[in-house]
Amino acid sequence: MKPDQIILVCAQGWFQLAQGQCRELQPWADVKGPALVVVEFAQSQIGVQACKGKAEYAAAIIEKAVRAEGAVDGPLQVFVHRQIRHTDSSVVLYTAIPLELWQQFQTWSQQQPDHCLIVPLAGLFQGPAADEQLQVLHLGSQLHAFSAAGGKMHYAGATAIGSEPADLHAPLRTVVMQLKASGWTGAPKGVCWGGVLSDDLDVERGLLGRLAEAGLNDVRLMPHESFLNGEATCATVLPNLLDAMDSNAIQAPWLGRMAWLSERYVVPLAALIAVMTVGLGAFAFFSNHLITQEQTTLQALQDETEQLRQRVSQVGQASASALDPEAASFVRQLGFAAVHDPIQMLATVRQAARPGVRVQRVQLVRTDSQAKPRFRVDGVVDGPANRELRRFLAELQTQGWQAESVSPNDGSPGAFAYLLKPVEPGKSL
Repeated sequence: MKPDQIILVCAQGWFQLAQGQCRELQPWADVKGPALVVVEFAQSQIGVQACKGKAEYAAAIIEKAVRAEGAVDGPLQVFVHRQIRHTDSSVVLYTAIPLELWQQFQTWSQQQPDHCLIVPLAGLFQGPAADEQLQVLHLGSQLHAFSAAGGKMHYAGATAIGSEPADLHAPLRTVVMQLKASGWTGAPKGVCWGGVLSDDLDVERGLLGRLAEAGLNDVRLMPHESFLNGEATCATVLPNLLDAMDSNAIQAPWLGRMAWLSERYVVPLAALIAVMTVGLGAFAFFSNHLITQEQTTLQALQDETEQLRQRVSQVGQASASALDPEAASFVRQLGFAAVHDPIQMLATVRQAARPGVRVQRVQLVRTDSQAKPRFRVDGVVDGPANRELRRFLAELQTQGWQAESVSPNDGSPGAFAYLLKPVEPGKSL
């Protein structure tokens, strides 16, 4: 997500990019609202350094190397922007600046009423767009070029003597020579050019052509956004680069970066929650509608089942003289099974069994061809036989069934078998 407000600090001054306007600010002025501050530090050194040993010690190794070169005076602050790790070494893109200058920026940013987080200019090379490409950033009289490919990183920078576009032709050639001297062999995905703050994109396109003349292929201009600067117009690549960069490019404590990211996603998350709430409301409405329909259907099925049971009972009670013996027997058995639901019988036996009685089988049987169908229960008593059986039979009697003992099919200790028939209405148990 692109930031709503960008502050650019460079040799040309301090600039505020917000709400389609570009305004010049007084240095160290207060900033209203959250902002990302892109800084091209004065008296700084940007470079790529190969560091032996553990990757965690890279900043200390770079600080020692920069001190030895004498490019930056006094105590240093080293920013590690990108790091490619190998087995016993790493390659690092860094920025080294005077510690005193960094402390000034820290103090200023902490005094702002809202989040004001600092991004060194070289930190913009962190985005995934930098991989397999050569990125060139133009800011005033400065050129910065960076490429990462094949486990290696390359950086080159140059400064023009004048401020005219023609004054940048020689620095462009210098940048290309520096890259090739460092072992850079080209960018598989081409070359991207970006103006950090440009008064005329046609000038940027002209400089782009100079890169093509230097032998660099597939050269193109990055997406830029335009801002009104008084009566004129300026363009910058910063919104798109900041949108693509990694949060580690922000030089702030972990909590500060998390606070910035949380504010960036508050509005999208609120919109997502609103959409989910509406969706859940619609789902609940349709679910209630479906439940009502299912309840109506279930009631209709229950009414139909009851009607069928009544019809089957009437068939069982009717005279079977008009039927052959097998059909009459089938009708009688069907009538018994319809009146005394086997599924309900299973539930009754299971409830009467409880712990201590294991029911092995429940069947609908006839002892002979003339007898009425009856339920047969086979099982085994786990505990004291007399007590458990008495309780089991008493529970069945409570449910309206009379038990008649028969020989069990299982010869194991505690085995039992009973034929069950419904108690006739009015008959005492």
